[in-house]
Amino acid sequence: MRAMIRRVLLCCFLAPFAGRAVAQGPAAKGRLEPIDMFRLDYLMVASAEDPQDWLDAERYLVFDAGPRALPRHGHSIWSVVEARTGKRARFVDHAALGKGLREALGAAEGLEEALNDSEAWAWNKAHTQFVVNVEKDLFLGGCDGSCKRLTSTPDDEETGVLFSPDGQWVSFVAKFNLHVVASGGGDVRALTKDGNDDLLFGRLDWVYQEELYGRGNFQGYWWSPDSKHVALLKLDESPVKEFVLVGDSPARPPVEKTNYPKVGEPNPIVDIGVIDVADGAALWFDLAAYPADDRLVVRVTWAPDSKEVLFQVQGREQRWLDMLAGAVATGAVRKLWREDSDCWVEAGPEPEWLGGGASFLWLSERDGCRHLYRYGRDGALMGRLTEGEWQVKRVVAVDEKAQCVYVTADRDSPLQTHLYRLPLAGGEMQRITQGRGTHDVKMAPGNGAFVTHWSDVNTPPGVLLLDEKGAELRAIAKPNTRMLAPFALSEPQFVQVKTRDGFPMEAMVMKPVGFEAGKKYPVVQFTYSGPHTPIVRDQWGSRDYLWHQLLAQRGYVVFVCDNRSASGKGRKYHKVCWRNLGATELPDLEDGVGWLVEQGFADAARLAIWGWSYGGYQTIYNLTHSAKWKCGVAVNPITDWRNYDTIYTERYEGLPTTNEKGYLAGSVVESAGRLSGSLMLIAAAMDDNVHLQNSLQFLWALQQAGNDCDFMVYPRVRHGIEDLQQQLHLFARFQRFLQEKL
Repeated sequence: MRAMIRRVLLCCFLAPFAGRAVAQGPAAKGRLEPIDMFRLDYLMVASAEDPQDWLDAERYLVFDAGPRALPRHGHSIWSVVEARTGKRARFVDHAALGKGLREALGAAEGLEEALNDSEAWAWNKAHTQFVVNVEKDLFLGGCDGSCKRLTSTPDDEETGVLFSPDGQWVSFVAKFNLHVVASGGGDVRALTKDGNDDLLFGRLDWVYQEELYGRGNFQGYWWSPDSKHVALLKLDESPVKEFVLVGDSPARPPVEKTNYPKVGEPNPIVDIGVIDVADGAALWFDLAAYPADDRLVVRVTWAPDSKEVLFQVQGREQRWLDMLAGAVATGAVRKLWREDSDCWVEAGPEPEWLGGGASFLWLSERDGCRHLYRYGRDGALMGRLTEGEWQVKRVVAVDEKAQCVYVTADRDSPLQTHLYRLPLAGGEMQRITQGRGTHDVKMAPGNGAFVTHWSDVNTPPGVLLLDEKGAELRAIAKPNTRMLAPFALSEPQFVQVKTRDGFPMEAMVMKPVGFEAGKKYPVVQFTYSGPHTPIVRDQWGSRDYLWHQLLAQRGYVVFVCDNRSASGKGRKYHKVCWRNLGATELPDLEDGVGWLVEQGFADAARLAIWGWSYGGYQTIYNLTHSAKWKCGVAVNPITDWRNYDTIYTERYEGLPTTNEKGYLAGSVVESAGRLSGSLMLIAAAMDDNVHLQNSLQFLWALQQAGNDCDFMVYPRVRHGIEDLQQQLHLFARFQRFLQEKL
């Protein structure tokens, strides 16, 4: 969503104002305006040099139009950068490549767009060849700009393009089937042939990418390390019901149909198998122990010797997780272990292999917090490497030569993420990154250095090169804070707020600019509230941070508080919301604003709350179950969990047949007649995630109860309301609403 807004900013009207961004306009008054939420966030972040991938231990690749160029401003090219000096050299001859592609395609309208889009490129492991997808055809290219056509099917879209590990094959999905072609050129071979709208091979559907493999990741196949086989998912969509979205223009608007399983309805039937690339023979693993209507395949990876595929299976309510290994030679499946819980089990990441495949590391919340364990290839637990009241976020790298593993974790503060090193044999964990804030790390080959994208609550992201001890080698892109200097800003204060039963909630307070002791101020509380999704973080908050600063400049106290189920502190605390969404979040949030009022500067009679998506749901839930808040703003809220998708909702709420009481109690449609205070409801007409029907059902219930609310629909946009002018409209209405109600 933000990427699209940034493109609009650049293309429509950002460039004429960029030169006077500091000296004129809002900066001269010291006050932010709604456009600054997007303008400043874009300009402070977009031009940072962004390493795409390490080429070797000393060099990395970037894709941009120059060291300080804005995205899509000029022609992006692949360059190689010496990490310690910043010296650049052209890596791909784009002029020669463009010439060759124009000769092959003629007047191709999409050529320049493809060449400027890093997502249209796929590299081999050695970074000696690439495939670029131009106007629904694939071209193999070399760094010298040479190119060769691989496909000639302009009517068929190729997706999920990958090289085999040895670089000899290029694979992709087209017409719902998995294909391969030799990287040297030749005939394209379909490894599957029965794919159609209701049968997907190697391609994920909407609910699998959204709730299991990661939003935007539709990749449903995986090459074996020896490049001889491909593991893939087969999704039978025939039981899944379609959901229909209707546009508004032209007079006969387009109709979108998406397979979207709603709570209690059938999921796609999933199978997993392997295909021999040489002869196309397929072997599907035996999943008879898991009923077709009650299984999910949630992660897939290969053993290093290419003899087994490890994959994780869950039932649809996700109360347990089985780690399985499928034999490539026979199709036999063995269970390494089952992990279960008294609520739900989150899908774990893929194993990190050790000793050539003799053992592996795996992250698990089995003791209530997410920690690192070591398993043998046979599934036997060999021990745990970390423990305590904190969370390991991810495994960054394994260094078997040094017998250590690098992880990011929040050991020293639940608000921050740092890089740590610990022995594979267990023992003392050493913190590498210092200071405050949040780090997103990419280790160099050999682990002698790493790139980190770092920020804190007041500082937009910078990119740093650090050595293995955490010493700075080079500031690749320094945080750009100078554009904030002309504005009067509030200093965010992090606090811990105890709930009535003693749980320490993380919270952040922004006092009004020009705060006067003894004065009472209106409060705007921001919430998300969804399971293990904290928003109180010591990291850059982009648009929302600037919006809250704008409010602080206009005399509001801004308050953000993570209820325990959203705290990010582990399943032992998150599980309180299980099968009871909405109800357990409310008392925590009430305790939060209660504490704030006790501080003496918050006016208890002028409290507002707002949120987006789950936060929008919680906003309405609070307003229909409590009288603490005078008003609220809910953007694209779920209003009845029976309207949402199977995998997310059933994980936390169970099935309607086993938890009818929880679904009824959690529905704000059912409680619409108890609305207390004023509500501004906002919905995107083409939201393919939280459908507009949620807001319409709530409005109908309000009308039946004789209640009312402020309502606005934004046409032609999805869940994030991606259009800049519409977001400006939204926040202008938001601001007026607060002025009227508080």
